[in-house]
Amino acid sequence: MCQTCSPALAGVEGVANCVLEFDLLKSWLDDICRRIATKFSLVTRNGAPRTAFVLDTLLKYSCRGCIKKVLENPSANGRADMLYIQNHELAVGLLVEGLRQTFEANGFSFKVGQEVNGAFGRLDVIVKPIKAGVLVEAGSLEVVIEVKTGIGFSYGQLMRYLLERPKAIGIIWRILPNQILVLDPRKHRAILWLCAAAALRRGLDILNGKLEECEHNPLNGKNAEIDDAQKVLDSYFEALQKSLPRILQTVYEVACNMHENAGKESMINDSEQA
Repeated sequence: MCQTCSPALAGVEGVANCVLEFDLLKSWLDDICRRIATKFSLVTRNGAPRTAFVLDTLLKYSCRGCIKKVLENPSANGRADMLYIQNHELAVGLLVEGLRQTFEANGFSFKVGQEVNGAFGRLDVIVKPIKAGVLVEAGSLEVVIEVKTGIGFSYGQLMRYLLERPKAIGIIWRILPNQILVLDPRKHRAILWLCAAAALRRGLDILNGKLEECEHNPLNGKNAEIDDAQKVLDSYFEALQKSLPRILQTVYEVACNMHENAGKESMINDSEQA
């Protein structure tokens, strides 16, 4: 690992101007996350290392003590009430169906991609449900939509998706406050590098035993409780009805702009080669 340009060692300016390929950066992150998963015995039911959980933790917490606590107690945080889980599934389902209708109505050749042996076909437009929300693919272009059904949210999970897919545009859909936030890596690439650099430094400290004692409690340990389920349902359904048309329009416009820009870049490349 080159110390002169390694994002794990560079400062803000160094990270922003680093000339290393993004694939190499992802390779470093993946290696560190796998080693941390092995160190803390974090594996899935199938025996695969939980690298996504590790990276989420490294992105979320800056305190090394908190990171260690979370990695040592991966199941400590309480599970959400089933009503919240169903709210999320409802939003994702309606979003997928709404995108299908929107793209088809505008002449796109479209199918909903279903996972077969872990692989997805390359269609004109693919709407693929993912853990956080929905992934829209148009050719080689991608839009990642993170669906947030509550008040709180964090950038960590979206950053992880964008680090995995550096050419994708990220969208956070906050249903209750009716907010839609767009994160375009072309505008904010330096931030992605800085997030990756921070995760690398934290991961290296965890692996090298550079841990700090802290009195923080990052572990929730309680299941979410609902005082008034009817109120939660009514307010959520009202917000979803208002917000769904906005997210459909936003995703469609973002996808169309990406497609148009890709076409222009292709024409420029063809003319330069000619």
